[in-house]
Amino acid sequence: MVRVSRNCPWNKCAFCSVYKGERFSLRAVDEVVADLDAMLEYYGDRVRTIFLQDANPLLTKPDDLVAILDALRERFPNAKRITAYARSHTLARRDPEDLRRLREAGLDRVHVGMESGCDAVLTMVRKGTTQAEQIEAGRRAIAAGFELSEYWMPGLGGQEHTATHAAASADAVRAISPTFVRLRTTAVLQGTPLAALRDTGAFTPMGELEVVDEIRRFLEGLGDLQVRIESDHMLNLLMEIEGDLPRDRDRLLRICDDVLAAPEHVQRAFVQARRTGRRFL
Repeated sequence: MVRVSRNCPWNKCAFCSVYKGERFSLRAVDEVVADLDAMLEYYGDRVRTIFLQDANPLLTKPDDLVAILDALRERFPNAKRITAYARSHTLARRDPEDLRRLREAGLDRVHVGMESGCDAVLTMVRKGTTQAEQIEAGRRAIAAGFELSEYWMPGLGGQEHTATHAAASADAVRAISPTFVRLRTTAVLQGTPLAALRDTGAFTPMGELEVVDEIRRFLEGLGDLQVRIESDHMLNLLMEIEGDLPRDRDRLLRICDDVLAAPEHVQRAFVQARRTGRRFL
């Protein structure tokens, strides 16, 4: 992990508890290169994957980021992948040629927190972007040659927006055609603005089975899109929702259907077992 920027330039998302009270800043190229030299001394040529941090290192000036990428490739020539987080707001405004330069310099993949493709949900959680901007950002990333991973948050719209959250998010993903979609189930963390919305009744959290149903509707809404679905986070109830669409679409839908069709006492036992780390027989 290479810290290219410090903290988050936006830091207003209602669901997020990270970086609070911290200012965003970009690190100087020579500072980052000094870190790389220390990493090379410690790790040698064992490094296989590299992640640029923090929340939005693509705000770094293109020339500076190219210099950092060149230094990375020089010191770690055996690295198979360099990845970075990026905000839709930033990607949608980056010159396409600058994005291509970053790709040619060795940045392989960008991870974008789409969270939702529904404008009402994006406004509610203060994401600072729109569906249209997310689509533009994703398309620019794909056109530049990056692998693109979009994060989607089941449950983020609450009971109030679940239908449009699932449908509009699927619409956005179809329009972008990313390499991956990663599921990150919504957790309402105490002290966040989302918890305040819950406490005032403006946001009604969804139950576990309601979230499963929303995931099913989202997957169905992707149609025949070619995309890899990943459920690789401990917040997710169904870690089995992983596969390549459209090939695995029916299998993933059946996983949701089996949970939703189970007797109520079986559903309760299943959820309890998953959330307490016990085997479910």
